[in-house]
Amino acid sequence: MKKISFSVKVIIGLFFGILLGLFFGERVSWLSVAGDVFIGLLQMTVLPYIVFSLIVNIGRLSLDTGKKLVTNALIFLVMLLGIGMIYLFVLPFAFPQWGSGSFYSSDFIQETLPFDFVKLYIPANPFESLSNNVVPAAVLFSIFIGLGVMKLPEKEVLLKPLETLNSAFNQVNKMIIKLTPVGVFSIAAGVVSELSWADLSRLQGYLLIYIVAVLIFTFIVLPYIISIFTPFSPKTVFKITKSTLITIFATGKIIVVYPQLIEDIKEILKSQNEDNDEAKKEVDILLPLAYPFPNLGTFMIYVFVPFAAWYTGKALPLGDYPTFLGSTLLSSFVAPVTGLPFTLDMLNIPKETFNLFVLSTVLTDRIRVVLGAFHLITLALLTISATQGVLRFKIKKFIEGIVVIIVVSTLLVFGMNLLLKQNMKNIPTNYEILNSFRLISKEQPNEVLANSGKNPKIKWRGENTLSRIKRTGKLRVGFYPNAMPYSFFNKDSLLVGLGIDLAHQLAHDLDATIDFVPVTSGKLTQEINNDYIDIMISDIFISGKYAQLMTLSKPYLNVSLAMVVKKDNDEFDTFKSTAALDTFTVAYFQREDIAKEFVSFFPKAGIYPLNDLNDFFSENLPDTIKLDAYMTSAERASALTMVYSEYKVVNPLPYHITNALVFPLAKDDVWRKYINNWIDFRTKDGTTERLYDQWILGHEYIEEQESWSFYENVIMQKWLSKSDTVTNKQK
Repeated sequence: MKKISFSVKVIIGLFFGILLGLFFGERVSWLSVAGDVFIGLLQMTVLPYIVFSLIVNIGRLSLDTGKKLVTNALIFLVMLLGIGMIYLFVLPFAFPQWGSGSFYSSDFIQETLPFDFVKLYIPANPFESLSNNVVPAAVLFSIFIGLGVMKLPEKEVLLKPLETLNSAFNQVNKMIIKLTPVGVFSIAAGVVSELSWADLSRLQGYLLIYIVAVLIFTFIVLPYIISIFTPFSPKTVFKITKSTLITIFATGKIIVVYPQLIEDIKEILKSQNEDNDEAKKEVDILLPLAYPFPNLGTFMIYVFVPFAAWYTGKALPLGDYPTFLGSTLLSSFVAPVTGLPFTLDMLNIPKETFNLFVLSTVLTDRIRVVLGAFHLITLALLTISATQGVLRFKIKKFIEGIVVIIVVSTLLVFGMNLLLKQNMKNIPTNYEILNSFRLISKEQPNEVLANSGKNPKIKWRGENTLSRIKRTGKLRVGFYPNAMPYSFFNKDSLLVGLGIDLAHQLAHDLDATIDFVPVTSGKLTQEINNDYIDIMISDIFISGKYAQLMTLSKPYLNVSLAMVVKKDNDEFDTFKSTAALDTFTVAYFQREDIAKEFVSFFPKAGIYPLNDLNDFFSENLPDTIKLDAYMTSAERASALTMVYSEYKVVNPLPYHITNALVFPLAKDDVWRKYINNWIDFRTKDGTTERLYDQWILGHEYIEEQESWSFYENVIMQKWLSKSDTVTNKQK
């Protein structure tokens, strides 16, 4: 019987792990612990191996050879990343036209933390760098030690024991590698059992294009580069490295199999009789040196940036591509979870889209490292071929490669464009998502009145508001009909929103039904003081002026002030550009005192009151009036950009001004104390946070459910349905 090869065992482990995860779902999620143990064992010897390998091989290297190796490596690295830049420019053409505004993100008021390049690359405390697995700093430390050892007269006294120790590390790694089929099985079962297909479906545009980019580079571009410049066959390369690449895919980490990757490259050199001692030493030096530098796997992940711009309603302009590519080059020196927010911030793309990227990493992290590993293999083969004098340029292979790459890439880009155009018809925009949200609180019997008017249930002598609500079983709630996302009519003409949700919760706690009363624009103070309503739930800013005119509750929500402007207007993007304007006019709705405070930073700015918000967006005003921006909260502004996708949210101030939302109340100390206590209670029990997460941040509230599994969703459902049928027949 033919012996099963190691790579086939790894594939079998991966296959059965996926099947088990799909079949049993979260019931087998505990297997991820076994996977973590396997990854930990692999990592155990990797960093010491890299450190000692660099010290030994650099210590034995001559200065001329080292300079030649590094120079060649940098030339080929620039070439590979240059090809990556071309694809980062071309691939976004696969995104079809599709508009969608953005939900509010708390990133709007958070400062972007700068990269700590010093901590990442400078080993001020090498032991801290080693213990925290800071690979770039550990590599730099090893390089300097190796350079110091290079000049010692009796360096072999040190290098020989280190070389022996390194051989021991390699032997330990080979022992653990034998467990790969079992480790891969555990990792695959754990990951698949926790996959959320619903979340990943919204990312199909990004996932599809990134997967295509990885396939193009791994199976077309890089193999052709190896064929054009080196004596090595791509077929041989894949044959030798396939089990390592599968392990990398399963673990989601290159570094855990770095020693094995180095051994694979030496095996590739051996296939063409290029495995002399000098070439082997160069591999031992080059691979650890190349690790801290960008690779194509990480580089191409930044196609998420144009995806995020497209997803939020506006494709990345061609004029922004130099900034995009430049920031990508810098950001790719660090992990994507660190570099991406920086690039998104530079291009003024809503950073809440980063949450989508985090969701995608369950898949992309595994694909990314496979391309990253093949990038390192290609870089090593090109560099070693150059230093060993076997680098050749094959013109026929080059012409063939150019034709194949251009044709395949063009067909795939246009094909993906057509596919996404069709698929995106079934993906809702954020406006459609907001419109589809249902109330989280238990819905109370209610009536939405057509007009405002006095409460027909007059208070008895000495009766307070709370007592009247208890007596009549009726709560009168004021609202503005067009105050998305606090109070608005959805696509089904139902009154919904954060404020409406709170009103239903309040009525439930009072055991009352609700009359929703539309408040007349500009007459809130008069109507609440004349007993039209008990409480106003649309977004009302706190202010000293309002506190004098009517009773206010304690704040129930903090918000940030912002402006809504046209997307193509970049004059309000920064404080400096806004302050440089000769004059501009900011519209506001009812809150003149807040508007004056907002524009006080700009002496040349004017303000204009709106009676109807539609006047701003429809520009239905006299020709003499030109409105440049509308001031409101950033939370509400974000919702407005979903309705009016040609607008965006900006904060031109030198810092963020925050305000608080309050409930205007009927004049009554007992009622005010009750509402304040109710706000405290519903804040502490998480109600306010749940409503905020859905209506403001766009995270639909869904009671936690187990992930889909074949066992639960197919077998058990069919068995239970049959069991119910038998029971009913017996009855």
